[in-house]
Amino acid sequence: MHTGIVITLTLLSSSLLCQSQELTTEITEITDNGISYSNSRGNLFVGIDYGESLDGNGWHDAEATGIIFHQSETQGFFEIPILLLSRQYPKLFFRMRVSEATIGTWVPYSEDIHQFVDHDYIDLDKIEYVSKFRSGSGHDYSDDYESCRSMKHYYHPHSSVTDWTSVNIYSPVDGKIVDLSVSNGTRVTIQSSLNPAYQFIIFHVAILPGIIKGREVTAGEHIGNHANNSTISDIAVRIFTLNEGMPKKQLVSYFDVMTDRLFSDYQARGLLNREDAIISAEDRDNDPLNCSGEEFYLNEGEAMHPDGGFGSLTNKFYFNDP
Repeated sequence: MHTGIVITLTLLSSSLLCQSQELTTEITEITDNGISYSNSRGNLFVGIDYGESLDGNGWHDAEATGIIFHQSETQGFFEIPILLLSRQYPKLFFRMRVSEATIGTWVPYSEDIHQFVDHDYIDLDKIEYVSKFRSGSGHDYSDDYESCRSMKHYYHPHSSVTDWTSVNIYSPVDGKIVDLSVSNGTRVTIQSSLNPAYQFIIFHVAILPGIIKGREVTAGEHIGNHANNSTISDIAVRIFTLNEGMPKKQLVSYFDVMTDRLFSDYQARGLLNREDAIISAEDRDNDPLNCSGEEFYLNEGEAMHPDGGFGSLTNKFYFNDP
């Protein structure tokens, strides 16, 4: 184990009865590389959740960041990035879950994305530019389908905004706060009530009092402000999908899920087409980035893009002044 990391285990054996047999899973070993476990039988879906606290008496029902695999054998191994997590969390609690079916809300993988977000998550009039989906801005943030690209959007305040904490942050949808994590401010994850397989991850928020995990929020509700002037705001949209029966997390552009009414606010700022804020997967594959862990890097002889990002494609879209 790594010095300074406190790992507390809470083991949850499923109470689900299938053909008079209780399904159980348990952690058998923790090493620097991850967590080993064993199941009561094979062909089960196994999940491991981690959180910062036990959430009082509600731990077994609490939402947490989760990893779900289908395990055909009775023994398995989760590779957990403990070193990465330890930079954010001084203490972690792990929970194992097992089921014959997928755990949580998943939808069949499809290229058809629901356009249902009608309220913006941020004060758009205070934003100078937005990074493009699959850009080389920031760091690698990719999903189970793609790799080595930034599959979220950074929103940079306008130069006229000297105090970035004056930028309000809102819930983009009706839903429930399913995760709050410390990350230069608070990273807020909201699960849509209309489309529960969709989650919205908003980074670097100074949350308002009363914004707690499990709280129901409404679209357009003020949930906080941008955290500080040392980092810019970013948002990711994650869909829990099933691809040929296997659970996979998919990231899509925030612009893919906007209604035409909300997108019209961006058109008024000069973003005429949604595609102008999105680098296609094909274009990104033809202009690959280099990654070491989460960090982008340059090969010898390569240079940064003039807009400050990596790769040869334009990474940002600058808005017209409001």
